[in-house]
Amino acid sequence: MSYGIEDLSVFAPLSGPEARDGTSYFEFHPKELPRPHACWLPGSFLIRDAAFDFFAACFHAASEAFDYFSFQRFEEAEIERLVQELGAFLDGIATEPTRELLFSRYVSIFSPDIWTAVETKDLAPAVRQCGEKMREFIQSNTKESKCLWVLGM
Repeated sequence: MSYGIEDLSVFAPLSGPEARDGTSYFEFHPKELPRPHACWLPGSFLIRDAAFDFFAACFHAASEAFDYFSFQRFEEAEIERLVQELGAFLDGIATEPTRELLFSRYVSIFSPDIWTAVETKDLAPAVRQCGEKMREFIQSNTKESKCLWVLGM
């Protein structure tokens, strides 16, 4: 399996669960869950797992308990660290989008080689735009609740 330029659509976030196709998404929910392990909730932000892989290390750095395959509640301090981690990464790729920097937060069962066919000049804006939308969603939607549920694979 490998990705090509036509696969950059994996970086397009979904503004709600009704727009999804399949189940390979990470869901960010900015409120308490209505019941344990609830998912595909109204008001959630979703991105494909292939896009999330580029930001996974930011989540690991923000919360030692983060698990790619489970439901994780981020509290206020973890949200702040997450926003800082995302910001540092996004600022770096905005000013100097090298291949090394693009993959510096990448954690996946697939090696970065899966993206070899996509040039850095095409991949960098897709990663950056997805990350900016994710960061904005997290910042603006967790102010009141002081929590963020990250619903993994």
